[in-house]
Amino acid sequence: MRSRSSRQERHRLPFFGFALVGVLAAGAPIFGSLVTADFFVVSEDDPIVEDVYVTSRTAIVDGTIEGDLTIFTGNLTINGEVTGNVQVFSSGTVRINEGGRIGGSLRGAALNITVSGEVASDVFASAASVVVEEEGTVGRDVMAFGGVLRVEGDVGRDIRGRTARSVIDGSVGGDIDVASQKLELGSGAVVSGDVLYRSPVEASVGPGAQVSGTVTRLPAQSNFVYSVILTLANLVGFLGFLLAGLVALVLLRGSGSRATGAVLTKPIRSLIYGLIAVVVVPVSTVILAATLVGIPLAVLAALIIVASFVVGPVPAIAALGNRVLGRRGGLLGAFVVGAVLWRFGIWAIPVFGGVLYIVALVWGIGAWIVGFIDTRRDVDIPLALLPASMTAPAGVPDDWTPPFAPGFAEAGPTEEPADDDPPQLDSAGPANDEPDESDEAADEVPSEPTPQFEPESDVMEPEAAESTSETAGSDHGDSESATPEADDTFEGQLADTPEAERARRRAEFETLLGEAATNDSEPSAPAKAPPDKTPGVDSETGLSDDWGLPTQ
Repeated sequence: MRSRSSRQERHRLPFFGFALVGVLAAGAPIFGSLVTADFFVVSEDDPIVEDVYVTSRTAIVDGTIEGDLTIFTGNLTINGEVTGNVQVFSSGTVRINEGGRIGGSLRGAALNITVSGEVASDVFASAASVVVEEEGTVGRDVMAFGGVLRVEGDVGRDIRGRTARSVIDGSVGGDIDVASQKLELGSGAVVSGDVLYRSPVEASVGPGAQVSGTVTRLPAQSNFVYSVILTLANLVGFLGFLLAGLVALVLLRGSGSRATGAVLTKPIRSLIYGLIAVVVVPVSTVILAATLVGIPLAVLAALIIVASFVVGPVPAIAALGNRVLGRRGGLLGAFVVGAVLWRFGIWAIPVFGGVLYIVALVWGIGAWIVGFIDTRRDVDIPLALLPASMTAPAGVPDDWTPPFAPGFAEAGPTEEPADDDPPQLDSAGPANDEPDESDEAADEVPSEPTPQFEPESDVMEPEAAESTSETAGSDHGDSESATPEADDTFEGQLADTPEAERARRRAEFETLLGEAATNDSEPSAPAKAPPDKTPGVDSETGLSDDWGLPTQ
């Protein structure tokens, strides 16, 4: 059965792998190879001749890597040689066994780091324990941060760090400068330089220890364990604030955007709302808690107060990042940048750090209130959050001209007829310059069929002539009855003409009407509205009712 630590280690490994892929995927195809495997093994018969980036659960280097090794793993064991540097992030143990060699430096973090072989340059490590065993050698410096530092082998130059306990029982070619809860110099310690340490207690020096320089103790500024815990608490708190702020902005993206915009566009209003909220809400909570009925509301208000301390400053910080990034990077990117700058300001200005936090808290709470109100009213998200390249100017420039239609700029505008010019007439009747709804109705009226002629003769059949006469009679019957002088009408002029000749002439007249209607329906000719009906004038042709063809 696997132990609990083994299961926890297994759960942490995927996050290491994702981090490596995200940071190094772009550069790995150009500068080296990227390897993802459960077990990464470099055998003696299969060396690697380039830089390699690895994610694995277990890694063993028995052969040679001619380049750098960057690895996220559970356990790393080097029995062979890495000619370059080793960057390691391990959730377990990193061991450079006897016979193993790193041509450059060893840098990274792990649970335990043990050097029994050779590191030609530096060891820079953060771990619960950093051990240089008796067979191990470090060519230059050792810098350690963590729980225990134990040096029993040879270190070419200095030893520096901040640890809970430091034990030196080997050869040191330079100085020792450490801050430690307790420093021990064993009987086998040989220090060629000075020993400077910061500790609440005196160092323990063995009877055989040799120090060429001086041993100096400086007063510790604070308890080391307490300072380490406080540092970790600050780091975890800042990361928790980043996570909480990002989650709040994602879940409340509408209100969060409007709240951030309120800091930029309504700063005074947001600040006043924040001052009112930080005074009224705690007082209301105390009053509600004093009544039996108001206890549930008091609990809810208390939860809101606690949440406000966590995510209250988010809009103000996001607005700061938005201005630093020049309104680029999006809302989340602006928040991350603003949070880093805000936290750095609190750290760099210890006296006014609390003031910075209170200002961001009050301003941010007021901005949240404005953001919720604007969201309720469906107010647009402020354009102040967008880059300047994505926003239109406030006014229209003086030299702006509207775009022309295709071909209009080259041809120029057409000249409009003068007001005193007479209207133009076409074959269908007087022109109507102002189209109205009757144009569409006129286009939809189907044209009457034109009488067809036989190819062999211009004379229509008697039946067709009779039907034509009936049609013509229906069209002009009203005008004949209304006109007192019948001799001036079409029928009056043809009264003495034979029936066949009369039918032929009427057919010619109808043909002329059909051609005129056809010309009016051509696509190139604009549609003309029919003229108003006047007494004695045909509405389709514009001809008077007493008009007739000349007789031969």
